[in-house]
Amino acid sequence: MRGAQPGLQFIPPQYDPRVSGLIRLLLPAWLRFRLQITQVRVEGAKRLVPWCARLQQGDARVLLAFRHPTLDDPYAMLYLLARAVPQAAREMGVPLRLPLHSYFVYDRGIPLWAGRWVGWLFSRLGGIPIQRGRSDRLALKTIREVLVRGDMPLTIAPEGGINNHSERLGPLELGLAQIGFWGLEDLAKQGRVVPVVVIPIGIQYGFVQPPWQRIGELLARMERYCGLPAVTTLPSDSMARQDQLYARLLQLADYLLTQMETFYAQFYHHPQPNLAAELSVHDRLRLRLDHLRDVALQVTESFFGVTGEGTVTDRCRRLEAVGREWMYRQDLEQLAPVARWLADRIAQEAELRLWHMQLVEQLTSVTGDYVREKPTADRFAETVLILWSVINHLRGKNQPVRLGQRWVAVRVGEPLCLNDYWDAYCASRKTARQVVQDVTDRLAERLQALIRS
Repeated sequence: MRGAQPGLQFIPPQYDPRVSGLIRLLLPAWLRFRLQITQVRVEGAKRLVPWCARLQQGDARVLLAFRHPTLDDPYAMLYLLARAVPQAAREMGVPLRLPLHSYFVYDRGIPLWAGRWVGWLFSRLGGIPIQRGRSDRLALKTIREVLVRGDMPLTIAPEGGINNHSERLGPLELGLAQIGFWGLEDLAKQGRVVPVVVIPIGIQYGFVQPPWQRIGELLARMERYCGLPAVTTLPSDSMARQDQLYARLLQLADYLLTQMETFYAQFYHHPQPNLAAELSVHDRLRLRLDHLRDVALQVTESFFGVTGEGTVTDRCRRLEAVGREWMYRQDLEQLAPVARWLADRIAQEAELRLWHMQLVEQLTSVTGDYVREKPTADRFAETVLILWSVINHLRGKNQPVRLGQRWVAVRVGEPLCLNDYWDAYCASRKTARQVVQDVTDRLAERLQALIRS
């Protein structure tokens, strides 16, 4: 960032059927050649058909809660609505107004790194941007209006961001359930009694053929970056191959942790963790990761004067919001030249400090037991790609890697009707908070049930 930028403006949704039609036309080629997804498996699409029909008749409000393991998930959702559900409706003899599409909520920061044109595109596709980590009233007002008055479903990822694990559900945020109950409140004020349902959508990826060779090659590439001996051959025996790759994963993780612990100790004066010698390798890895995340966040929090409260995700969102306020100034046009120069300087420093928070976001998905629990090629691949994203962050580059042709499974779960909880929600503020938590927990159970071994 060369200097301070004008404040972030809300990008209102301006759904254009022509734009969505073009995207649907390009979808098969994009899936196959850009994302290397050659197989799309949809289960339970018929569960969506009656709710989409009732929504189009004004007799229901529909929230689609989808799992968010990767950045490719919106294309899977588009395939579900554009192809699978209309086909299921034809088989059931249920008339639907086509094309079928949905509004969706996305992070306002995406156009900052993906390009301004993405903001234009998302707007024409019905996207609603929200600034995370702060009370974005205009975004929330728009979301509520779309939920209550819109003629399409509203799609939200309750995990809040990607977790890079197809077979492990990340913690759910409370926002989706709360939005659903706000929708019921708005409907009640209008004297309307219609069901508001949350429909869980599971998304899971795998490789058509286990990409063991490419996993080994990517590991060797990272080993060379780290000055470690690069292993260029893999054992033919499956157990020996898994043992070798897992040992290399641990060695690479240990090296990266050691380098970053030394970095923060030497230049930011945060001592390295003092761990008991009798701890297992995996316990040591987990504690070192926790310590590193905390230290990196403390460095950023100290600079911005922010208290380190809540979960790692809460802390990251808070820092992201404050950093953007320093980098994107609402008062930029009113600043005198001297004040503008100082604003440029602090914006540059803010971007540098947010680097530490972004490192933590890359490390959030790193675990010591995901592969050990089930050493499949899919889990090895996901873990190696997470480490590759960490390496890229340290390099200051963005070089995504594809390891081979993939399949994606999109599974529609049992709906949750929020009207069933309405009386308890209305009893008091305390019970309302508990009901929102209970609904979120039940949604997590149903999303977890959509993950297949």
